[in-house]
Amino acid sequence: MIPDHALVVGSTSDIGAAIVRRLVDMGHSVTAWGRDEERLAALVERHGSEVVCDQVDVTDDDAVIEALERLDRRLGDETELRVVVWAVGVFDWAPADEADPATWGHVFDVNLTAAARLTPRVLVRLRRAATSTLVFIASGAAHRVFANNAAYVASKHGLAALAAATFLDVREAGVRVSVVSPGLVAAGAGLRSPLGQTSPERLLSPDDVAGAVEYVVGFPGHGCPVLVELQPLAQAQGHGR
Repeated sequence: MIPDHALVVGSTSDIGAAIVRRLVDMGHSVTAWGRDEERLAALVERHGSEVVCDQVDVTDDDAVIEALERLDRRLGDETELRVVVWAVGVFDWAPADEADPATWGHVFDVNLTAAARLTPRVLVRLRRAATSTLVFIASGAAHRVFANNAAYVASKHGLAALAAATFLDVREAGVRVSVVSPGLVAAGAGLRSPLGQTSPERLLSPDDVAGAVEYVVGFPGHGCPVLVELQPLAQAQGHGR
């Protein structure tokens, strides 16, 4: 049996690192993409040979192509890329009439455009390894709207729509495409929310999100959990992640 390999894009976030840990525990070898060199090194130190790290800026299309080619060379014919997780995201707090257009452009580039560019490239590989899985980490903001972060909300709505439409295109090929949408997480922008600043222990943890990814990747049979929404048990005030 050909061993399974997973690619986690955005591995240097707290959520991304937790997903890497879960996939390794499930028996996958992992390629971890991220921008933070120190955090990438920490993943290798923790997981050893089970994780190969690559410093990649997902908004640099040439860099993404080159990183995929490096991945193909490492895997060769003996290992298949069976899981891809998109865990990249940036956030901006700003009312629409005061927002910086350049910042909003960056939010869209990272949260949506880069994901759209990567999707067909990894699907070529996932179709060969089917049954396989592509997971997008979205947000509660992918399904509802909030004030003061219009660009983030729009980019996450777009990401969820990208995933849903992609599933319709590749389901017959045996590729699962799922969206995992957490509410407030005690990481990143979630810690800047009112509840995150006062009671971060009441938010979801990065490992909660990783648990949802494990559920999707390990889902048995011929089904696909196309959407998994997570919310903290405690009442959250403010914005979704």
